[in-house]
Amino acid sequence: MSFVDAHTHMELLVLERIPFDRINSVGELVSALENLPDDNIVAWGWDENKLGRPPTIQDLDRIKKPLLLLRKDAHVGVANRLALEILGAKSEDGVLKERELWEAVDFFKPKGEEMKRLLFRALKKAKSMKILEVHDFVDGELAKIYASADQNLPIKVVLMPYYEHYREVLDLFRRRKFKNLKLGWVKLFVDGSVGARTAYLKEPYADKPNHRGILNYESDQIARIIEELEEEGLRISLHAIGDGAVEESLKAFEKVKPKLRYHRIEHALLVDGEQAIRARDMNLLLCMQPNFKEFFKDTYIKALGEERYRRLNPIRTLHRLGVDIIFGSDMMPFDPQYGIRSALGELDRDTALYLYGGWRLKGQYI
Repeated sequence: MSFVDAHTHMELLVLERIPFDRINSVGELVSALENLPDDNIVAWGWDENKLGRPPTIQDLDRIKKPLLLLRKDAHVGVANRLALEILGAKSEDGVLKERELWEAVDFFKPKGEEMKRLLFRALKKAKSMKILEVHDFVDGELAKIYASADQNLPIKVVLMPYYEHYREVLDLFRRRKFKNLKLGWVKLFVDGSVGARTAYLKEPYADKPNHRGILNYESDQIARIIEELEEEGLRISLHAIGDGAVEESLKAFEKVKPKLRYHRIEHALLVDGEQAIRARDMNLLLCMQPNFKEFFKDTYIKALGEERYRRLNPIRTLHRLGVDIIFGSDMMPFDPQYGIRSALGELDRDTALYLYGGWRLKGQYI
């Protein structure tokens, strides 16, 4: 069986520079950091549940080199003071979230030929896991690296440009044809993540009773962007984790009445039955991560409470209602077998393989 991972960030594998899976405390993390040779370190993958607590600026200040460590969800990170000084960032506790974090990552991450080399290594890892295609979210710089390597890529890659970069990526495809690359959906972040408490909810967080998360775009703004993309023949990919963000996304599609089939909503972690029917009736595609519910169980229960936790990722309900869905890992973890196992509590194996195989099992393809 071959897989299509419909939601990836392959450059995170490039940043998988610390063996967080083998580190069980912040003390062990600091010891590991002391032995790394790099002049500066940006690394991805810590989880406060495994470490016992999140790393702090005080922990990282013990290392006399710039450090920026991303949480597993890549929506929150922590930097030491040396890194903050280089970035010109103002954060008393070293915590960076969302766009500020991603701009910091862009500053420190490998560039050019070094990024290409490491990206090839990540794609070869995907191939070794029987992944034949990834839908990878990219900025203009990463898209150009992919384009320069097109003929030699070990697997197929669907480039999913961030909204701020889509014209640059679109121009690449207008200027030439590619062997292993295709242009996919355009990504817009409607909200953030549950772990960072930035996913936008209808009701407040269980552990932050006056906070519902952050809404980056309201429905009117989203609708205008959908119309803009449809004029270019492009479809949108809306990151919407919280039920509040899903609602704004659905309202936007209802205002636009899109002409193109299979605009996407990514994650839809708290989508309810009524929202699911609206998504189905507008021919939307929901890209789900069956791995999330178990992988982030402790975080979700703390943030949302037991009752909302039980309602997360209602894949069985979505499938029963006839909603078009597809699976992707979002790198948490980057392992389709883990995703299949996670889905088996909701779906039979053949259906799970069909959704993680890009619909190929029934002669279809999305």
